[in-house]
Amino acid sequence: MKKKPALITFLFAFAVLAFPVKTFAGFPIGKYRDIVVPTFSYYSQTDRFDQNGNIIKGTPGVGFTSYSASLFVGYGISRRLDFIASVPYLYQVNNMGAGKSVVNQGAGDLVAGLSYNLVNFSYLRFLSVQVSGVVPLYTNPLGTSALGLGDYGTEVKLMYCGNLPGFIDKLGYFNTELAYRRYFNTQGPDQISFLATVGLPLSKHNQISMDLLFFRSYSSNKSYNSNFYAERDYAFFKPQLNIGHIFSRRFSAFLGGFYVPFGINTGVGYGGSLATVFKL
Repeated sequence: MKKKPALITFLFAFAVLAFPVKTFAGFPIGKYRDIVVPTFSYYSQTDRFDQNGNIIKGTPGVGFTSYSASLFVGYGISRRLDFIASVPYLYQVNNMGAGKSVVNQGAGDLVAGLSYNLVNFSYLRFLSVQVSGVVPLYTNPLGTSALGLGDYGTEVKLMYCGNLPGFIDKLGYFNTELAYRRYFNTQGPDQISFLATVGLPLSKHNQISMDLLFFRSYSSNKSYNSNFYAERDYAFFKPQLNIGHIFSRRFSAFLGGFYVPFGINTGVGYGGSLATVFKL
């Protein structure tokens, strides 16, 4: 029974920011149970990485800032099968310099699908697969949009998570996710990502965790776009530190911050998120 608190903590832990898409751990939600996760996020960049990974300093007064509010919902259809969906609302400011800026706002891409637990290992570790569809909730009449690529897509994700081995920490947890996403456009892109997380309890109600995200997007369109939501060919490595507090069995809150120390054809970005998790 000593490992049970870590399982509960881990179930609530994944409400942190992950761009360009939100992630959710491979833990089964539970039959007829619901999880609702509102998240508020901030992202900013002024400098960028070129196609060789070199940092290009930005022009003074020029930069990109994104504020977003997203909602993730999960419903346990059975002990193994869950329905999941997430949708963001974006508010973006693209500073052009000389006091000029362009503001875009609206709903982004809806991601919805099913997650299935393939096997559990004594209910301490879980191997799951998730299949989702991507649906743009905005119009894209000119072929480009600040709110996203404007294309439908699909994603397959393999997830392995659970308690850390006892010799490391009896109440610690881990999560790994390997995902492939394809957008249905002649330019793609094809996207591959790998996420690894380790979390440790600080006390009965507090925890700290570290995310390491590796992301690569492949496309024949190599052009740079300061708005990562509308970019097609790029790569980055993003570590993120998170602190969480469990107020009750049904309510938790998590605060995270990140920085992008390496990338290709993308921004040198930083930001953070505040998420609340409700178990209904």
